[in-house]
Amino acid sequence: MALFRGAAFFVACCGGLLLAAAAAAAAGGDSNSKLMMGRFLLWEAAYNRSYPTAEERRRRFQVYRRNMDYIEATNRAANLTYTLGENQFADLTEEEFLDMYAMKGMPSSSSSAGNNNASFSEGGAAAVDAPVSVDWRKNGAVTPIKNQGPSCSSCWAFVTAATIESITKIKTGKLVSLSEQELIDCDPYDGGCNLGYFVNGYRWVIQNGGLTTDSNYPYQARRNYCSRSKAAQHAARISDYVQVPAGEAQLQQAVAGQPVAAAIEMGGSLQFYSGGVFSGQCGTRMNHAITVIGYGADASTGLKYWIVKNSWGQSWGERGYLRMRRDVGSRGGMCGIALDLAYPVV
Repeated sequence: MALFRGAAFFVACCGGLLLAAAAAAAAGGDSNSKLMMGRFLLWEAAYNRSYPTAEERRRRFQVYRRNMDYIEATNRAANLTYTLGENQFADLTEEEFLDMYAMKGMPSSSSSAGNNNASFSEGGAAAVDAPVSVDWRKNGAVTPIKNQGPSCSSCWAFVTAATIESITKIKTGKLVSLSEQELIDCDPYDGGCNLGYFVNGYRWVIQNGGLTTDSNYPYQARRNYCSRSKAAQHAARISDYVQVPAGEAQLQQAVAGQPVAAAIEMGGSLQFYSGGVFSGQCGTRMNHAITVIGYGADASTGLKYWIVKNSWGQSWGERGYLRMRRDVGSRGGMCGIALDLAYPVV
């Protein structure tokens, strides 16, 4: 009887191992397939992923395998200034990833350019009176990385909130996490989870008289009816915004004063970016909004970079951040980062 109980205990404890072995066998007879299935099983557990059918699971495994082959082939390339790695997007094709996490292009502002009294240098590789390096995290002016999730293309709202959070801290000494959901639900100039623009977000915050905290109006990753009562409880206010002239020198000058909202083309290798100074292939078909929170130069390579705060959680990139190559010799910068720029005014 004791022997039977021991055997039952062994089967219960090792059921996951038996399942893993069966799944590995289903992946194919060659050792590489079995090893890849083992990695896929670990990835599933790490990211709490599950699929509705066995067929969908097999399909996702094939996508995962192709992505891992691409990541490893890219990382073997000579003179690469960045690395790719397995992350929460590893079972998505590039098309699926862009459909979930990027926007179908960036809309233009439906308003005027705000208060453009700020003075920017024209041309040149370096901004006038800008320090050699800036990182607003060191000044306590950047809230922790947030996650927009796969069901709401709301990067514009995260950037609107992030830049207002930072300038509020710089001006008042108080760092408060603000509500992206309020912007998604209440801003009539933008499309909630479908399409939006940080400039229009600033315009609405000014008209509303401010923005509340995300604890008061928490993120739901979908558009709901606007809660007017919550939207009336202002935790931060802005009086205007500035749209910065295009150019990396102008962006540097602006970031020296505060974090800046920007648009980029997000795709290709950036899906799996894990570290280093990104210098991969990308264009200027803007489909994602990010916050530029600083700039500097890599100590080992000397490469100049922008420090970018993203809204995909800490398991992407350098704990949610991206270093993108700076001074690439084009007016728009890497991935068009210096083409569409703005910041709020307190």
